Amino acid sequence: MRMRLAWPAVAAVALVFGLAAPPAATAAPLAPTAPLAPSQSAVPQQLSPEIQQIVDNLPAMRERAAAVKAELGLPDTPVQDAVLAAIDPTQYECSAATPPVVAAVIPDASSWTFEQQLAVLHVLLFQMALVDAAYLPQPGPYTYGAQGEFTNVVNRTIRDLRGFWDIPSGDIELVPAHGRSMLDPEVNYRVFTAVYGLDPAASRVSADLVARELNSPVLGYGDLPLFTFNAYAAPGGEVIPGYGVSPKRIAFGDGVLEGFARVGLGDVAPQAILAHEFGHQVQYADGLMRDDLPAPEASRWAELMADAYSSYFLTHARGASMQWNRVASFGQMFYQATAASPPRVTTARRTSGCGPRCGPTASRTVPARRAPSCRRSPSSTCSRRSTRS
Repeated sequence: MRMRLAWPAVAAVALVFGLAAPPAATAAPLAPTAPLAPSQSAVPQQLSPEIQQIVDNLPAMRERAAAVKAELGLPDTPVQDAVLAAIDPTQYECSAATPPVVAAVIPDASSWTFEQQLAVLHVLLFQMALVDAAYLPQPGPYTYGAQGEFTNVVNRTIRDLRGFWDIPSGDIELVPAHGRSMLDPEVNYRVFTAVYGLDPAASRVSADLVARELNSPVLGYGDLPLFTFNAYAAPGGEVIPGYGVSPKRIAFGDGVLEGFARVGLGDVAPQAILAHEFGHQVQYADGLMRDDLPAPEASRWAELMADAYSSYFLTHARGASMQWNRVASFGQMFYQATAASPPRVTTARRTSGCGPRCGPTASRTVPARRAPSCRRSPSSTCSRRSTRS
């Protein structure tokens, strides 16, 4: 399902990727609302045979990327949506303001070469680091954050979440998504071929391009936050050619951790985002995903429920036991910057008001349903049960 929300400032970054648009396509002018210097480098008059081959392969690769991500239910990131908005602006609705966390991860693209722009386009269209982390084998030991600075809080939170919710969770893997993993062309190649099923020859040249171009200071040696500004819960059970059946996983991008830390929410974001993704694992375990609904309603259902589960854990005395005002501060920014909400869902998430005094089913914006492990009785109402409450 396609879930997106883009902003003018992010779209301004995407204008450097006009190379992927057909020659006759033009994007409406977008005035950036965050500090940004769009690239001034023009498309070279003469491309090397390798780069020309990559550019020629892009339309088919983009089409395949969209199909696979729709099948996997992989949400788009704000940055990726902005790239697509620049390519086809008629299909996107932009909000009037740029959330601070989005502005915080927008890089200065003024010095990017054409080849670097092309590499970044691949990274964003295919969500390469996140997809690799979610579906393919990962080497340990695991650290969280580009410098490992969030490792302790993330490990503590996943341990608390496993004890808090009453689902079998021993087989749910938590793995980091490091942008620097894309410096290895073999990692990129397996994402293109094993997950997306792309042509091996086209995958090889694109994989080498990404690894080569990201290995530079201007692109943070792969660790720019926008490359991994996402987290994703995979239900497992996908057959990945050459790798067998994928496990249940939560992939946690370094970029989303860094982004919220830059706006002063580093004390709550790791716990809140992880609790939201674990909420999706609760949904998978208890069969709460609504494949029978249209994509927008399925998104509304899934995201509001995961939001409520996250809030419940964060504020519960046996959970993270956070102050509600701190959770609410994070929530307001998270809902603005979410990659998974059309405007109507974003509004509902901001106004749901589920706090420490309400369980997940209390939000008026969440469709009525039985909570996963609820046991009804004549004298009680249905609420999500924690084994620690």
